[in-house]
Amino acid sequence: MTEIVVAILAIALALVLVSVLLPVAERLRIPHTVLLAVLGIALGVTGAWLVGETERFGLLGDFFEGLTAVGVSPAAFLYIFLPPLLFTAGLTIDVRRLFDEMSAVLLLAIVAVFVCIGVVGGVVHAVTGIDIFVCLLLGAIVSTTDPAAVIGILREVGAPKRLSILAEGEALFNDAAAIATFTILIDVLVHHIVPDAAAPGLDFLREFVGGIMLGIVLAHVALFIVTRLGGSITGLASVTVGLAYVAYILGDQYLHVSGVVAVVVAALTLATLGPTRLQPHQWEALRHTWHQLEFWANSLIFLLAAIVAVRVLAGIRWWHLVAVAALYIAAFGARALVLFGLLPVLEFFGRVQPVDRRYKTMIVWGGLRGAVTVALALVAYGNDRLPQDVRDFVAIIATLFVLATLFINAPTLRPLMRFFRLNELDETDKALRDRVLLLSWASVAAQVRDVAKVYGADADIAQRLPHLEAGDAAMSAGGDIALPMDKRIAYGLRTLCARERELYLWRFGQQSISRHIATMLVVDADRLIDQVQTDGVAGYALALQQDVMLDRGFRIALWLHQTFGLERPLADRLADRFETLLVERSVMHELIDFNRADMADLLGEPVADKLHALLDERLQGIDGALKALSLQYGDYADTIRAQHLQRIAIRLESAEYDRQRRNFAISQEVYRDLQHALQERRAEAARRPPLRLGLKLTAMVERVPLFAGLAAGEVSAVGRLLRARVVLPGQKIVTRGERGDAMYFIAAGVAQVKLAMGDVELGEGAFFGEVALLEHKPRNADVVAKGVCHLLRLDARDFRRLLAARPDMRQEIESVAAQRRG
Repeated sequence: MTEIVVAILAIALALVLVSVLLPVAERLRIPHTVLLAVLGIALGVTGAWLVGETERFGLLGDFFEGLTAVGVSPAAFLYIFLPPLLFTAGLTIDVRRLFDEMSAVLLLAIVAVFVCIGVVGGVVHAVTGIDIFVCLLLGAIVSTTDPAAVIGILREVGAPKRLSILAEGEALFNDAAAIATFTILIDVLVHHIVPDAAAPGLDFLREFVGGIMLGIVLAHVALFIVTRLGGSITGLASVTVGLAYVAYILGDQYLHVSGVVAVVVAALTLATLGPTRLQPHQWEALRHTWHQLEFWANSLIFLLAAIVAVRVLAGIRWWHLVAVAALYIAAFGARALVLFGLLPVLEFFGRVQPVDRRYKTMIVWGGLRGAVTVALALVAYGNDRLPQDVRDFVAIIATLFVLATLFINAPTLRPLMRFFRLNELDETDKALRDRVLLLSWASVAAQVRDVAKVYGADADIAQRLPHLEAGDAAMSAGGDIALPMDKRIAYGLRTLCARERELYLWRFGQQSISRHIATMLVVDADRLIDQVQTDGVAGYALALQQDVMLDRGFRIALWLHQTFGLERPLADRLADRFETLLVERSVMHELIDFNRADMADLLGEPVADKLHALLDERLQGIDGALKALSLQYGDYADTIRAQHLQRIAIRLESAEYDRQRRNFAISQEVYRDLQHALQERRAEAARRPPLRLGLKLTAMVERVPLFAGLAAGEVSAVGRLLRARVVLPGQKIVTRGERGDAMYFIAAGVAQVKLAMGDVELGEGAFFGEVALLEHKPRNADVVAKGVCHLLRLDARDFRRLLAARPDMRQEIESVAAQRRG
């Protein structure tokens, strides 16, 4: 049998074996990678024992001969297996949440990598006396982490989602930083040249920035290609596979920048832009394809590396165990230093939300090492330019360290979780469990009685079922849930937030909203859930306040428009905001109904009333924001509303076709034809109309009572004197003590006047700033926008011209000014 045939046989059987291990890992509740390592070592030992004897064992012998024939060189590990691992991690992470937690992610990824390299290098050098640069190389190899196990634990115990984002983001970026540093240290050891202090930093910066630029460019090229493939899922998958490998090889071999960074950034760019440029089914198919590729790459790299590791570990000596112990203490000590020493600094300055010490401990202990560490160790081992003793030392120590994390840390993660009681229900969950149980029993009892009638059975049979009888008795007693009011309200808010998230996803699944809008809304809902989990009602209010405050991107777009006249960024932001507000308004009405129907029974009427008040307050805020936008962009608002109604009509029509098909009223051919026509209309309804930023001054002027009596020609004349201005929540409009150069009319929104005796709110139609102009004095108060405000600005010169031309307006303005002075 030829070598290529046995190699293919070996890979095929290996994939079967690693797949069989999945349910075993699930049953034993340990990470899959632990079993992969065990299997790989077992195969390596067995293969070594069968050397020269494979022909005697038939198919089994050919399998082990094929594993040897695969012959993947250590250097090839990175080029074959690393791109799928990196690309999948970047493609599947929640990019918006990642940017929310970027300060903490960069701390855990970039800073922690260098801390780990420095601490590991220093400790291992002190213990073993090995050259410091060799020890630093070892530190770079072991600084990469595999977050799969700890992420699974965090999700299982219901930890805030942002902790999973921290773990995923850390693994994503520390791979890039570690591999870039690994490359630099290899060059130092090969050329025996110690660079000056700045050179490694500059090299790292050049490779990192170059990799970012390359990844962005290639991702945009790939998107340009895939959007012209006519919806082909196979073509889409092929282009993205090419993107991952081209980014890595082009960066690493041709442009001499970080190929790892290029792959990660390309994946993140695709994850950011792809959902808005691809159909939902295309995007889901792409993610599924990459999950499959990642599984194959991760499984095969562990198996093949473990087989090679058996040969590497044959040269182990007792002092290697001392070195591994020192490495183990140093690596996890460095990790603890970052999480318990540096992360609190970011928490103190408000850059990240506080993290519970128990979760910090879980993240420290969950810093397992996986496929990337093994691959780097084997690359160093296979580098003929390095001295043999350096290659052996690095490969043996790194391999033993990976095995130590897999066989010590991984199996003890769950006991640690139980030690911290993260797996136990708190008093809130226990009380709610009991309440839900009773409600369910009562509901089931009523249904069983109805079923008993259908079967002609005695209703007493159902009544005698013990748990149903207990449920009836408890409900008839009218008992309330045994929890304090504040905890019930906090739980109700978490339930409503989770329900809100599901409603957004449901609308996306029904193609009522685009993936872009759905992603924005789901990210906001996740942030809301995290805040409520951390701070209860206060967290809910804070999150809503942050949601109303327009983000940095919106402010930059507004600045670009006001400074350079660039319309497109601001138009896109305004269009996004309008659509999200419209969807939020619809969801709020559903949540109000859900709260009244479900929360009252579960948590009690007083809690439902409080939750209703919170939802109603939020709904009023949404209505106010929509009103402000509709005032200035009325035509666009009407178009978007009509478009949403059209999408709903298409969804209902599609559901009717599905019903007719299930009832065999129409054939498959007819159904396909109807759905095809519907898809064309759906694509048309999904196209966002252009938003023109031209200010409709006439409409805004007419909303100000002072100008209500003007004729059409006079409105136009006044409009030529006014300039429209948009101010954001919290933005100062006028400042106390400054010279008055204009007065302002509020066309939409609310502004707060900051006075010594307290704040005064001015709403739609009000004006301010006139006193400073009339008396030629400095401003006597700060005025700040409470929400998004649409203002009409009247400069001092035009103010005097207007008052001279319109004595009636002068009289009214002076009257208001006199009242304010009084």
